[in-house]
Formats: sequence, structure tokens, C-alpha cells
Amino acid sequence: MSINAFTEALTFAQSGAKFTPDVQSAASGINADLLKAAVQAILDGGNDAKVEGELASTLKAGFEFATKVVKMLQKEPGQTEMLSFYKYFKKAQNEEVKAPGMLDFVGKAKYNAWKEISHLSDQKAQALYIQEVNAAIEKYGTRD
Repeated sequence: MSINAFTEALTFAQSGAKFTPDVQSAASGINADLLKAAVQAILDGGNDAKVEGELASTLKAGFEFATKVVKMLQKEPGQTEMLSFYKYFKKAQNEEVKAPGMLDFVGKAKYNAWKEISHLSDQKAQALYIQEVNAAIEKYGTRD
């Protein structure tokens, strides 16, 4: 799976041609080729896949950029996509989601989504989040 739409957004942000200063700042210093290599290595690995050194720091920076650029989509994603962003974000941040009350249906959906991927490494979740953002950019495009 390529992340070409995501790296194109990264390039636009780094050049200052698109996005807010906050998004541009998150993009600064990220090597797109290293990011692609890190994401590919993680996605090719198992659920506990990890990268080290420069690849790890580039993946983390790419994830942080993804959390900013997802807010710049032309259109708000649907509930299923938002749930995917939520579960991968929480796992990537190594945050545990508390079990909801019996009548909290939204909380239950969020908890169940997180629970199904709770066995993944934080870096796997970061790579999958980037992959999801890439798909959303392809589907919806981004605003300036």
C-alpha cells in the first residue's frame, strides 16, 4: 500500500504552498522517503512490528503530521472512518480506552474498536493511522 497522497500533502505543507502554519510546522523536517520506508517496514511486519532510530523518529513525526492534516480534509469522513482514526490514534498514543457504561452506545463502539486492535504495537498503529489518512486524502481531498 502506498501513501502517495499523504506524502504529496507532506510536500505541499513543507513548501508552504498549502495548509495552515500549524500543519506546515508539523511537516517540517520530515524526510518523505524515510517515512515511506518506515511505514512500509511496519506494515510488512507483524502486529508487534517496530523500527528503530531515525526510522522510528520519522514515523512518529509522520504520525503527528497526520493528526494535523486529517483536520484539513475537504469533507468530514463518515462514522466508520472516524472510528478507525480514533482507534489507531488511541493505540498510537498508547492510551487505554475505559470500558463504557451499559447505555453508552457511542462509548461502546469506541471501546470495541480500540479493543480489537489493542494487541498492536504503537508503531503499527501509527503506520495504520497514516495509511487511513492517506485513504481519506484520496477520497475527500484537502483544503488549503
